[in-house]
Amino acid sequence: MIYLLHTQARRNCIQSAGSVLSTVKSVLSYMTQLNIDLPILLDAVSWGDPECTQDAQVRTTCTTLMCSKELPTIVRRWWKAPCSSRSCKSRPRAARCVMEEFAGECMREVVNGEMDTLKSVTRLSGEDMTEEALTSLSLEEVIEEMKSRVPYLWNLMRAAACNERQSRRNTMKDPNNVSKHSQTDQKVTYSIAKVIAVSVMTLSYHRSHHNNRFAKMFSIYLKFRGLSARGFDALHSLGLTMSHRWTCYAVEIMSKNAMKEVISLMEHYPWLISHDNVNIPFKVFLRRLDNKGEFGSGSTATVYIKHDAPLLLPSTNQSLKTWRERGIKSPLQPLDIMDLSIKSYPKIQQQGTYHVLCVLLDSPEFNFSLYSEKDTLTLTQPPPIKGLPSGSAHVTLQYMLGTVNISEASYDGNDKLLAEWFSQLRLNGIKSQKRIGLEKIITWVGDQLTVEQLRGLYKFHGEDDNSFERMDWIVLAFGWLHLQMAYANSLHKQYLGTSKGRGLSHAFDKLERKGLGKVATKGLFHHDLEGALYHTAEAHFRACWLQVGGVADLRELRGKFLAELRGLATKIVEEFASTVAMNKMDTVPEEGHDAVKRQFTMWNRDVLGYIVLDQAIKRGDIGTMEAMLPHLLFRFVGGKNSKYAIEVLELLQGLEREWPPDVRDFVREHCWLVNMTGKPLDFLPIDKAQEHNIKDIKVTYCSEGPNIKWEYLKKMHPVVRVIRSVMLHVDNQFETWKRGKKHTVPKKDKDVAELQALISEVHIFEKGRRIASKKDWAKDFVTEGLLKLTTKPTTIERWAARRDFERSKREDYTPFLSDNESVYSSDSDGDEDNNGDGES
Repeated sequence: MIYLLHTQARRNCIQSAGSVLSTVKSVLSYMTQLNIDLPILLDAVSWGDPECTQDAQVRTTCTTLMCSKELPTIVRRWWKAPCSSRSCKSRPRAARCVMEEFAGECMREVVNGEMDTLKSVTRLSGEDMTEEALTSLSLEEVIEEMKSRVPYLWNLMRAAACNERQSRRNTMKDPNNVSKHSQTDQKVTYSIAKVIAVSVMTLSYHRSHHNNRFAKMFSIYLKFRGLSARGFDALHSLGLTMSHRWTCYAVEIMSKNAMKEVISLMEHYPWLISHDNVNIPFKVFLRRLDNKGEFGSGSTATVYIKHDAPLLLPSTNQSLKTWRERGIKSPLQPLDIMDLSIKSYPKIQQQGTYHVLCVLLDSPEFNFSLYSEKDTLTLTQPPPIKGLPSGSAHVTLQYMLGTVNISEASYDGNDKLLAEWFSQLRLNGIKSQKRIGLEKIITWVGDQLTVEQLRGLYKFHGEDDNSFERMDWIVLAFGWLHLQMAYANSLHKQYLGTSKGRGLSHAFDKLERKGLGKVATKGLFHHDLEGALYHTAEAHFRACWLQVGGVADLRELRGKFLAELRGLATKIVEEFASTVAMNKMDTVPEEGHDAVKRQFTMWNRDVLGYIVLDQAIKRGDIGTMEAMLPHLLFRFVGGKNSKYAIEVLELLQGLEREWPPDVRDFVREHCWLVNMTGKPLDFLPIDKAQEHNIKDIKVTYCSEGPNIKWEYLKKMHPVVRVIRSVMLHVDNQFETWKRGKKHTVPKKDKDVAELQALISEVHIFEKGRRIASKKDWAKDFVTEGLLKLTTKPTTIERWAARRDFERSKREDYTPFLSDNESVYSSDSDGDEDNNGDGES
């Protein structure tokens, strides 16, 4: 500071004496006399001469120059000299070339030093290919880190991205002023920062192949987004990705690590497993006799780790055997099921009433935003009968096993699959088998076919030598997604009718929902059917609101208090969507009977049950799901769906007769639904999670292209969970979800209004009204099923007789091999040091 004051004082003194020119000329004249010029003087003063450097006076003069506020101006003029006069046609060159070369040298040295400080940001160990490492790169944190560590390089690249004129004209691109602009401006600004950050990381990778954190993450992402090997080579040459060969090798290492991870977790946490079939059309580049394409049919399995589930005690294994032995002798009776249905119906009706109320509140005519009591706490949904907790502590971890070329369509196929899954999980040694047979319980989830085949194996192995081979350790649970599909298909079968009637066929035609005229098991049929069921139900309940409310338009109901609306919703359920209302109609003499109103009252009752079940699954209300079981049984028996009738009976038998309390609670709370995000409304059935995994399997196959075989899929698929996390992470970092992941849902209002106009009169009583065609007449599946169970209990009797068989109690684990033995029950060479034993 003192040097600045001295310089300013001397300047003031010279200016007060007159022109600076005379003083400068005197100094230059004296320098000539001393035979020295300005370059020699500056060189000597600026540490160019050792003697001058050590002299106090010279050092003071040098410091004065270096600390003066005139120095930046002087240097700038050397670089870009001003014109000497107005008539000057060209600017003096001054020291422009020298200074630009010198500035480049300085910048290279500064940038080189800055880049060395980025190693900790851009480096990823070659062995560290875990999910945490690959998803730890946060662009927002990297940007802030780079701004502090490489400020000169950042500003240099910032200037290259946007010149000064653009910065003045387009202020939204200024990162320093993000907070002053709209959200859109911030996104544009942030995208520029991302470009710079990615460029710096790419440059760091060019300096050293160890600085590959971004390249590794991006390689995994692009491989499973379908980038070809040739595309990898192009991006690798630019330093944006690793090579295609490295990526394939990394995936193989990650797959092995994933299997080690799941085996390790199985030793400490409860777990369950599911498997399902997968069909993949294998293609080849060139067809030959020994190189043909094929439509492969295999199977895939997933292990679910439940951190929040209690560990089942070893004694539970024996307890389960005891309960099963006793339960086989005391199967459920029709009156038992009737009692369960009577007890559960009021709770189901409460949930249905809330949905009917939501139909009104969500309608565009009612316009809930203008409702006077929209903020009242009583608008909240009724509490679940028994809800599952949500949050990060209750997230389910899922690990796929290697996909194999074994079909699950037969008992032999499922027997081989059990051997395969135990082999992959290192549970195929004698020590592991004995521990599972005597101390463990494993819950196995699947669709109806899978569970039926496994139950058959459980029966066929009943006389084997030990508990492991007899499968005494297994607890079977069907997937609720496939049960929902069976429920929806039952409604389709019951109410399809003809295009001339007012059933579902007529609604499909009016809404132009093609492909719903016939039940299908593949593609988007269930998704489309479910949407049509919801829309048709909403149209019927809107019509009921008009009639019960005594209004011509739903907006007129906005003036009623919430308590009144709740009362009207209850009235709608009781009078327009219940068995009681139907029975009341049946008491009327035939000439005064309205068959149309009765049928659509039955439709409201049945479709409301489907909606209650669907909403309960989404919000994790396992109490409502369990309460629906007796009513589902009536429907499947009456609708002649014997397979799912047996599945529901088996589940009820387990819950009420054959499972100890801790097993019963474990199955209900941890084997029906999973939550992969921890969000309250993100629960989904386990078989639906398995279907998502199958989609990922097909995506990974498509990303690899032709000439892929089962062996490669088996090796690669355990890493799918990590790949999914990396893809989601990159999508969030680069906001790619804006295009492709989220879609605008088309409004349903026009569809519902069209349907409402078609059925507006069906709920208004009309004496003597009949259904014109027999094909449009719908049977009452629920009542017929109830009557079959109670008056003709052959279904339950046949079911009970088939499952009443003797089972051996031997426990012989002596290892031996034979040609007819199952692999999983005979292999004594399993990995005993890492057996992966865990609770169910």
